[in-house]
Amino acid sequence: MWRKLAPRLLVLALIATGCARANIVVEPGTIEETSFVTQVADFAGDVGQGLSLTTDAEGNPHMAYLAFEDPETAAATPQPEVPGAPELPAVKHAHLVGGAWTRSFVAQGTGIEPGDETAIAVDPNGVHHIVWTEGGNLLYSNNAEGGAFSEPETVAEGEVSGPSIAVGSNGVPLVAFYQSGGLAEPDVAIPVVRVALGNEGGWAPETAAEASPGEPATTAIGLSGADALVAYGSEGRTFLARKAGEVWESEEADPDGGLGVSMSIDAEGNPHLAYFDVSGLVRHSHSIDGGAWETTDVGGGADTQSRTSIAVDAEGIHHIVWQTADGVAYATNAEGSFADQEVPPEASSGQIPRIGKGPEAIVGLAWYDPEGTEVQLAVRGGGEPLLAMPQPTATGAQPPATPTGPPPCEPAGTELSIVAQGIAFDQDCLAAPA
Repeated sequence: MWRKLAPRLLVLALIATGCARANIVVEPGTIEETSFVTQVADFAGDVGQGLSLTTDAEGNPHMAYLAFEDPETAAATPQPEVPGAPELPAVKHAHLVGGAWTRSFVAQGTGIEPGDETAIAVDPNGVHHIVWTEGGNLLYSNNAEGGAFSEPETVAEGEVSGPSIAVGSNGVPLVAFYQSGGLAEPDVAIPVVRVALGNEGGWAPETAAEASPGEPATTAIGLSGADALVAYGSEGRTFLARKAGEVWESEEADPDGGLGVSMSIDAEGNPHLAYFDVSGLVRHSHSIDGGAWETTDVGGGADTQSRTSIAVDAEGIHHIVWQTADGVAYATNAEGSFADQEVPPEASSGQIPRIGKGPEAIVGLAWYDPEGTEVQLAVRGGGEPLLAMPQPTATGAQPPATPTGPPPCEPAGTELSIVAQGIAFDQDCLAAPA
């Protein structure tokens, strides 16, 4: 699976090998704020459909996604089952903390299918809360007990779509989704936006609004202080629902759009929405301090079967990504108005893009690569990637050690060359100027 590794990781491996006789320390390097460093988050099977992304309090990225059997493996001769091997299809989780990837199974041997969705949130204690659709139902799991994910719980049954999840400082999850409600006429169901609160007594869904979302049907839930906010679309319009006492009230954020809705809540509790209209025009709306909604065009060419993703960083810069026929599109308003940003070459065929904010203006862009059937993550700006560097020789008044063994290599020219002859190489020493 070496083909899956990012080229930069291979370069670092070669550097470490070439310096094997020296003491190696890992030191931070620097990258430009507009540079992306891309790596593969998971490649075991066909992984990444239904992708969702969040970041924790330290800015570490956490993802949930679906895992299916690798298409190449599925087409080959069936192999005998291996005891203890993962059961597919499955719901998986991966996160990048301390420079290392950790992957785990949330639920195995499920009835999920392509087209099912996930949503993920991480609470202040580091507990992961994940929901997903399966067979038209909505299921939930967390890893509060010893790090292993719990047996799935049913949040809602029947014709569920567009889930989103948020979690408060008390660790209690809130889930929003669309579901068919009562019958307006015989055999005609009323779509509704529902919100379910999870607690020890189980899930208690309640209706937040009636809606006709269109496709894709997406919700976005978040917390402004202790208040729950739900963004959604209906009949080509974009709405935000707030709970006032025991009653949910909706306000129109934009008379246009309403498709692929996503939301980010800034440090002051203001909601920022991203979405697109039937023509694929991506738009942004926000309401500052409870004021009137302000709407701005972001970009075009949105694949109207996907959804947007938005993150507002600590500096107030808006980062919005969406899927197009040419892969992932990304725009920010760092210069005052929204402008397209360059994305990594690996994202040229990417699908289901998701963006998250980190510390010091760092952003993480994740997507599903349908060609490699893998999940990829690119980190941009402000960061200090780890570079392997030879440790400097200590200085002081200590006498030099008596050399032992063969004399060290000395540089000869500026090029390195080595040839394999039988079971040996034609030389045993390579050196070149630094």
